[in-house]
Amino acid sequence: MAPNSLRPRLLTGDRPTGRLHLGHYVGSLANRVKLQHQYESFFIIADLHTLTTRPEPRHIKDIPLYVREIVLDYLAVGIDPQVSTIFIQSAIQETYQLNLLFEMLVSVTRLKRLPTLKDMARDAHLNAMPFGLLGYPVLQAVDILLPRANVVPVGKDNQAHVELAREMAHRFNNLYGETFPEPQALIGNVPTLVGIDGHQKMSKSLGNAIYLSDDKETVETKIKGMYTDPKRLRATDPGTVEGNPVFEYHDAFNPNLAEVDELKNRYQAGKVGDVEVKSKLTRAVNQLLEPFRERRAYYRAHPRLAQDILSEGIRRMQKEAHETMEIVKSATGLSYSTEMFVDEIDLFGEYGG
Repeated sequence: MAPNSLRPRLLTGDRPTGRLHLGHYVGSLANRVKLQHQYESFFIIADLHTLTTRPEPRHIKDIPLYVREIVLDYLAVGIDPQVSTIFIQSAIQETYQLNLLFEMLVSVTRLKRLPTLKDMARDAHLNAMPFGLLGYPVLQAVDILLPRANVVPVGKDNQAHVELAREMAHRFNNLYGETFPEPQALIGNVPTLVGIDGHQKMSKSLGNAIYLSDDKETVETKIKGMYTDPKRLRATDPGTVEGNPVFEYHDAFNPNLAEVDELKNRYQAGKVGDVEVKSKLTRAVNQLLEPFRERRAYYRAHPRLAQDILSEGIRRMQKEAHETMEIVKSATGLSYSTEMFVDEIDLFGEYGG
C-alpha cells in the first residue's frame, strides 16, 4: 500500500554502522512505531553518511551486512511497511544531484558553527576535518527535503542540523519560488540510556550494549554482569537507587511499576540482593524483546519478504525523489535538455552565420 500523501511527512533514520540496541529503542525506535500512523513516514538507512568518518574498505564491506540487520530491526520492533517507507540512501540517485545544488546555498562559515561536526571528528579520531564531514549537514538536509518532509524527530543535540535544513529550504524558496516545506524538528524527551558498564551511554563501539537481536541467554549474561552500586558489598547493605544502571533499566523496561517501587524500597533498606534485582530485570527485558525476536525470526525465515519490502521502499522513494527533482529543475531553470547543445541550430541558429 502506498503512503497516504494527505498526511504530513516525517523523515528519520540510522547509519548502518552496526546492529541496533536498547538505547536506540528507547531513544527513537519506539517513538517511530507510534509516529508512523500519524505521519507519512520515511526511514532512511543512511549508508553515504558512514563514509564521512569510515571511508576505509574494511568498513565499506560491512555496510550491506548492517543494512540487512537494520531492516530486520525495523521490522522486528514494529515498523509497518504498509504505512512506512524504508529505503537506502545511496539507491536514490537524485541525492547526489540535490546535494550539489544545496552546497551552493550555504557557507563554510555557517557549517563550521555546528558543534556536532567537531564532536564527530573527535570521536572518529580525525586529525583534520574532511570536506565530506563538513558537508554532512548539507547531505542531511538533502535527505530531509528530497521526500519533502515536514518534521524530523531528533534529540536536542541534532536540532541544529534540522535548523540548517530549514534555512536551506527557506533560501531555496526565496531564490527560486516555493518548492520545499521548511521542516520542523520534533524534539522528544529522548533519554540517554547508560551502557551496561555504567560509565557511558550505550554504544556499539564501546561494547556496552544489549542488542535488540540478542537471545535470552545473552541478555541474561549481560544483565548479570551489569554495574550496580560499587559501595554495596553485601545484600544486607543499604544500596543507592539513584544513578544505579540496574534501576534505570527497570524504570525504562519494567512495566510492573509496583514491583519496581518495591525493589527500590527493599534495595535502599538492604533487604534484597543484586541477584534478585537483576533476575527480575532480565525477565522484563526479555519480555520486551520476545515479540521482536519472533518477528525477526519470521523475516529471517522469509528473506525474500524482507528483500521485497526494502526494494519496494526504494522504488517508492525513487519516485518521490524524481518528482522532487523535476520540481527543482523547473524552479531553477535547470530543466533544459542537454540535447540542445548537440544540435547547434536550436542553440545558435537565431544568430545566423
